Amino acid sequence: MKQVKLNIFYPHPPEKVWQALTDYRVLNIWMMPNDFQARLGHKFKFESNSLTGIKTIIHCEVVELEKPKRLAYTWQDEMTSEPSLVTWILNPVEDGTQLQLQHQQTGYATIFISSRSRDLKQIDTHASLYRYEQPVTSTHQQIPETIFLQLATRDELSSDLLNHRGSKEEWDYRLNQKLPQVLKKPDD
Repeated sequence: MKQVKLNIFYPHPPEKVWQALTDYRVLNIWMMPNDFQARLGHKFKFESNSLTGIKTIIHCEVVELEKPKRLAYTWQDEMTSEPSLVTWILNPVEDGTQLQLQHQQTGYATIFISSRSRDLKQIDTHASLYRYEQPVTSTHQQIPETIFLQLATRDELSSDLLNHRGSKEEWDYRLNQKLPQVLKKPDD
């Protein structure tokens, strides 16, 4: 996911759409189980089960809140640790609300480390691959441990698993299928 941008019209007033974005009970229905509160600085979690058999916690924090116009929160799932920002903009239009979603990476490299050792004394660099070998001081020790650090941008990681979280298709489904069903229900 580089960036997801969606614009969707809902034939409902901004206040009703805002409620669907900020009431944790309504978010449970169309988004994911959560502990959201519409409060600047509030840290909350979404619980995603969108990959069969895998439960992922998405850590978030409300960073912008302007009722009923704009909401933004950080988004970082435990599976990829890739930080991103979700921004919702609500514009009143004739007969409803134009909702804009922007979900974009906040941009840092992902680091993979395969080792238990943290003693990095010697690093040889070439391209984006870093290799370190820990010297053996005794014949009873195992083969020298090797650490590989690979810096890769999200684009370089082609795994379906990594690309699934926050994908355009997932957002499109939630906003075009699930959210309209919730908005059709009368207010409680």
